[in-house]
Amino acid sequence: MNVPPRILVADDDDGLRQLMCMVFRREGFDVIEAVNGLDTLARARDCDPTVILLDVMMPGMDGPDVCRYLKSDRRFDGVPVIFVSAIDDIKQRNEAQQLGADECINKPIGPRELVARVRGVMERRGILCIV
Repeated sequence: MNVPPRILVADDDDGLRQLMCMVFRREGFDVIEAVNGLDTLARARDCDPTVILLDVMMPGMDGPDVCRYLKSDRRFDGVPVIFVSAIDDIKQRNEAQQLGADECINKPIGPRELVARVRGVMERRGILCIV
């Protein structure tokens, strides 16, 4: 039995998060939503994601803080983290790399490119994508 990849989409912007989730569901991914940093950590522990799409600026605990925690927890070894940000800044990209993020995607982004970039990260990491 083939199990679709599970993507955890974390963004505090309800409309954007729902749009991203719809795009990935349409592509056959199993999608889990998170609305902020703490919710992301809780859902990541519960859902065993294949890949995490993480907004940079979220209330409470921001994306970089979430990434630091995920990268320090061995349960998430091998789980790619992809930052999604409205800020296109070289400093932010450098921070994302230093934290161990696999990719940094700028908002806005079209649905096809978003899916292609996520699949590209999965392919580079050797994660089987059956959808």
